[in-house]
Amino acid sequence: MNVPFGLASGRYFWARMCGLFLIAVSFGSTAEAGQWRALVVGVDAYQHVSPLKGAVNDARDIAETLTAAGVTDLTTLYDADASRQAILSSWQDLISRADADDVLVLSYAGHGAQEPEWVKGSEEDGMDEVFLLAGFDIAAPGNGERLRDDDIAAMLQAAGGRSVLVLADSCHSGTMTRSVDPRITRLGTRLVGLPPFENDALRSQPLPPMLAGNAQQSGDVQDLPNVIYVGATVDGQVIPELLIAGEPRGALSWAFARGVEGRADLDRDGGISMEELSLFLKETVRVATEGRQSPSLSMSGDSRAAVLPRVNEQIFAHENGVLTLSASTNAATPVLQQLAGKQEGRLKVVEDGTADLFWDVEEGDVLTKFGDVVLRGKATNIDRFSDVVTKWGFLTDLYALSRERQPIEGTLQPSVGHIPEGDAFKVGLKSDQAGNMAVFALEADGTLRLLAPNKKADPLGKDTTVQAAKPYVLNLRAALPFGADHIVMVRAAKPMPQLVGVLAALDGKPLSAELTPKLLELIGQYADAVGIAGVYTEPAG
Repeated sequence: MNVPFGLASGRYFWARMCGLFLIAVSFGSTAEAGQWRALVVGVDAYQHVSPLKGAVNDARDIAETLTAAGVTDLTTLYDADASRQAILSSWQDLISRADADDVLVLSYAGHGAQEPEWVKGSEEDGMDEVFLLAGFDIAAPGNGERLRDDDIAAMLQAAGGRSVLVLADSCHSGTMTRSVDPRITRLGTRLVGLPPFENDALRSQPLPPMLAGNAQQSGDVQDLPNVIYVGATVDGQVIPELLIAGEPRGALSWAFARGVEGRADLDRDGGISMEELSLFLKETVRVATEGRQSPSLSMSGDSRAAVLPRVNEQIFAHENGVLTLSASTNAATPVLQQLAGKQEGRLKVVEDGTADLFWDVEEGDVLTKFGDVVLRGKATNIDRFSDVVTKWGFLTDLYALSRERQPIEGTLQPSVGHIPEGDAFKVGLKSDQAGNMAVFALEADGTLRLLAPNKKADPLGKDTTVQAAKPYVLNLRAALPFGADHIVMVRAAKPMPQLVGVLAALDGKPLSAELTPKLLELIGQYADAVGIAGVYTEPAG
């Protein structure tokens, strides 16, 4: 990546994410609402389609979060227990126990899919979205083990106007924002492609009473008055399962749990507004997936006033800060072990294909667990690989710090794929508040570049502050070294002469494992907000 050749302002739009995320709560303070009651569903053990590894973890995360928030009426259905009949019966039972001012929760984690719409013209894309359950099969009667979007809408109508919170960490359609390198073993995605059903069990059986009574009036869930629409999935990106805190998970459920624990309470007033939650989820999901998921969340009307209570404790194990390493040949294991020994407690050598960083010794490439080449052709020895490891260890700590501060939105144009050599691109960083700023890049090989303030590019010293809600845009061009570059913005209420001085001294040099803790501490002392945007580049042709 080269230095900016111009600065401009502009607006960017978020690509839609493949995870449906709907919230419906009281349109005032949750203190006015009644009791919370929840049905939580998670499916990993599919019998006839590819199994998942993190959906039940997601469901348990949500269940534990709700329990910590005071929900005592909670039903969980995992794997084979999550049949269509069990879900509908449990939801009907939940409604029968609920008072008019209660808040109902419906949570689903598992595979999603699409099928041709049942009612012609009812969907813009001509497709209905479906959730697949553990016993789903292409052939009847197994194909009846699914929930269509019309079923979900009818279930919400059956709630009789009660406020409902619906969480669904699944995937219905879309493409990967970047291809996955075949050298990496990925955990999988939450998307199943369906052929046409020759014999659809759902069409040949009567609707359950709850669905039959609400089928005609179900309509679009976004139009229901008791629903706050926070996300959409129909034309989104494919959801990858990730190793988070050492276990497979979906980024959306994990981010929601982190947010309700209090991290989404950005103004620290004890409640989480929908705008706070949406901003937190956008950035947390984006950085956790290295830009492979970029949620699009929207709200309308009085729904912006809805507030969620926060959980005043951290109930899950968070990132342990340990970066796992592996290599394409066992001959590299001793040097990896030696490298890990220099940063004891921070690095760990593993043999499987799900390491955070994989070193292809023969090609000189470094890849991540996402299947991205983050340094191409330059990791020709252990020292070059070590520089990349140092960068990603620092990034891990920086991501953790950013979640403790105010988020800064990061956008990229073009927003998908790898940027070919020589092509121009734009990185936008938007802060919700004005303040002093420092902007630097961490290049693919670990080199640090100070971008702002930069006396050579900006002799008048204008690039020292960021304006509220106005993107600070860097116009850049893809160049060596190819792989993953990361642009970082630090915003502070006061000038940051010491931090800027250190960044200027490090400009053009690889990060040092000895200095990164001090640099992180210095950023932590100054930063009110931190934003990080990843850019992936490749050679031309």
